[in-house]
Amino acid sequence: MERHARLAVLRQDFERLLTLRDPAQVKEWKPSDEQRLAYAQLLDKILNAIDAHRTAEKREILREGTVQADTSDSAFSFFRDELEPRIPALKTAYATIDPGGAELYQLLEGIGAPSGAGGRLRATFDEALQQVYNLIDRNPDQDFELLPDTAYEILDSKLISFEPDSWLDRAGQLAPIRTERKNALLPVHVRFRLEELFRCYVFGCWLSVFALARALLEYAILDNLHKFQIDRSWPPDREGKRREKKLEHLIDDVAGFLPHLKDSMNKLRTYGNEYLHPKPSKTSKETLFQREKAAKDALETVISVTESLYRAAGKRNA
Repeated sequence: MERHARLAVLRQDFERLLTLRDPAQVKEWKPSDEQRLAYAQLLDKILNAIDAHRTAEKREILREGTVQADTSDSAFSFFRDELEPRIPALKTAYATIDPGGAELYQLLEGIGAPSGAGGRLRATFDEALQQVYNLIDRNPDQDFELLPDTAYEILDSKLISFEPDSWLDRAGQLAPIRTERKNALLPVHVRFRLEELFRCYVFGCWLSVFALARALLEYAILDNLHKFQIDRSWPPDREGKRREKKLEHLIDDVAGFLPHLKDSMNKLRTYGNEYLHPKPSKTSKETLFQREKAAKDALETVISVTESLYRAAGKRNA
């Protein structure tokens, strides 16, 4: 089902659910058997539709390299502001109304997203190369223009670290920046950095994730300053020279308009400082062993912050 139609149906089902009972109030509810069945069926339909929507976004990122998901203004606001914050309450309500159905949903949630196979995907490449060797051995006089030895150098390289199962697992963790239609395409510099950021995360280039997340944050802030009438430079000094503000000062300025983003923006700046400008200390060395977890957090944070920055700018144009 096409994205906009899928969200329209999801919205109808969610509004129908609310007419029966707010999911946050289910624990105090004493429904009839008929009401319980109808409510459980709606919860199952809604949660599976949310999962299908997220899975479709992840699949599109994997197939097309899509970093931006465009929706109508109303669908965007519904999914981001009304539905997503209530997902935990929806799951809790499902576990209360129909524990068995909720347990089954939990087992199947996210199963359609890209994922590896615990080494079997890598084994598929190994087996395919072995078949190439067999083909060449059976036909010694024929030139297939294939290079299995070189291919094995890639598969066995410690530098390249050929781990397709892990790549797919991490690809399944990605989510696009969701924007309203009126915002049109994100700037090319944002999309380019997002594509690079996604690739770095998928292929496990953790330090590059921190660098790109910080760069993306800075560009997104600078690109939105005029919406808040913020100057990127300090007032002229006595000699008439103007110095550009550092990222920490730009964050403070933007936080005056979007205070809920301040901690997230500072976290991204801190990640960049900790991992790209490490100090010769025990603590600094220990953070290296946490870089994968921190990179995932940095990725999710910069997606959320960038989305909010451009969305806030769109609201100011409305």
